[in-house]
Amino acid sequence: MMPIIGFLGVGTVSTAVIHALCAADDFEARIVLSPRSTHRSEELAVRYGQCTRLGSNQEVVDAADIVVLAMRPQQMDEALSGLSFRKEQVIASFIAGSPPSTIAELVSPAKKIAQLIPLPAIEYGRGPLLICPEIPEVINVFGSLGDVITSDDETQIRVFSVASAFMSTYYEMQNTVIEWMTSRGIDESTAARYVLSELEGLATVGRVTPVDRLADLPAEHQTKGGLNERVRDHMISAGAFAALRAALDDVYDNARLRSPEAEAE
Repeated sequence: MMPIIGFLGVGTVSTAVIHALCAADDFEARIVLSPRSTHRSEELAVRYGQCTRLGSNQEVVDAADIVVLAMRPQQMDEALSGLSFRKEQVIASFIAGSPPSTIAELVSPAKKIAQLIPLPAIEYGRGPLLICPEIPEVINVFGSLGDVITSDDETQIRVFSVASAFMSTYYEMQNTVIEWMTSRGIDESTAARYVLSELEGLATVGRVTPVDRLADLPAEHQTKGGLNERVRDHMISAGAFAALRAALDDVYDNARLRSPEAEAE
């Protein structure tokens, strides 16, 4: 029998995951939703017969075999405080940068705890999905979504979390090129179609290139004295890529993902 999956928190990522699950032809599980966010949980309950909106977080925990934690890191301690979990329950946490060991006390006596990092594109069956550690019940439910990457080393979770922190930067770069084209007389829809197709093509080449040849792609996509080389050299001289690495280092070293009070305990 398929398990009952309970979502504590129905934000952007949870909604994307639920859309992907319910779109699968062979998905027969029931999903129970916490009342927050009100609009999203109500909309999902109306749209999908598999989804039911419940009145409280505790009702979700009571009903579920697998409990998905999908609140913000800063809200985790308060949201989970006072909830009663069961020993046999499986916990699937979407909470960024919070490995299973930091959640264990909050969901005790539940013992099976996995960290998942789904990104918004999971709604379309695209993008990576980290699962750490590899718990069979979690793989069974979420393993068909995106490109599943498993790890049994929870110390790596923070690295994966930070590596996904350039999504908004990517879109800022994309939109900068589109806006530059429009400033030079190209209408916005044409500029957007061109840039988005270009980026999709580059991603396709990256996906089919062997890992040991990825470092060759920049040089292979420019000619001596050509336009690509001039743009790349300008970005290197301006320190753009060094700044990106520095930003990732800063987030990895300094970002607080829980409240200061909880981290001090």
